[in-house]
Amino acid sequence: MARTTESNATSASVPLRLAAQPLSGHARAAMWPAAPARAVAMTRRRWTAGIPLVLLALSGCADGDASPDSSPSAVTSSSSRTPSVPVTSSAPTPEEEAAETATMVVNEMLRVTDAAKKDPGARDWEPQIRRLSGDPAALLAVTAVRDYATIGLRQEGDTAVELEVTDVDLAAPEGPTVRITGCYDSQSTRVVKVETGEVVPPGTPLRYGWDITVTRYEAEPGSPWLVNQLDPLTDRPC
Repeated sequence: MARTTESNATSASVPLRLAAQPLSGHARAAMWPAAPARAVAMTRRRWTAGIPLVLLALSGCADGDASPDSSPSAVTSSSSRTPSVPVTSSAPTPEEEAAETATMVVNEMLRVTDAAKKDPGARDWEPQIRRLSGDPAALLAVTAVRDYATIGLRQEGDTAVELEVTDVDLAAPEGPTVRITGCYDSQSTRVVKVETGEVVPPGTPLRYGWDITVTRYEAEPGSPWLVNQLDPLTDRPC
């Protein structure tokens, strides 16, 4: 009986020792299949439940990003309302060109006659004067310069005159003509004696008018614009 009891006790303790030992590979393999199946089932349920939430979030983003102003129809409508800007020409008229050219010729002639009267004996000034003027204005200017040289006079200062175009006649019989009035400041220049430096009194008003005519000589080479009349009007103060 004692052996039987001992044997039974021994046999009863065997399962306990086996349970305490690590499981073999085959034993572990037999225990895993049920767990992955449950995991897959749970994973599928989680993805299926999450899909509506993702779609809802994407739909909300799309609605938030869209705006009426970004639609193609709105852009097209805006561009179609852009007004067109008319192109205008600023080219001067023939009359304006003639007036501008005539004024430039008068100023250039005054520059040359000023230089000639400042040093009348330095050279023969007639060619330069006639390059910018025609008779009778050219003859009067050349004569004045020669008189300065003969008498012993010279000019100091530069001529100051305000010019205003009063008429442009491109169909005048003598050729295209521009008429100009001037207001001369007699204090802008003075005449002195070369030997003594004595100032010669002008004997004219401080400011008086000039009557100027500039004509285009179309029969001459280059059809130049020339000052052919420059009359001082000492009886017409300005």
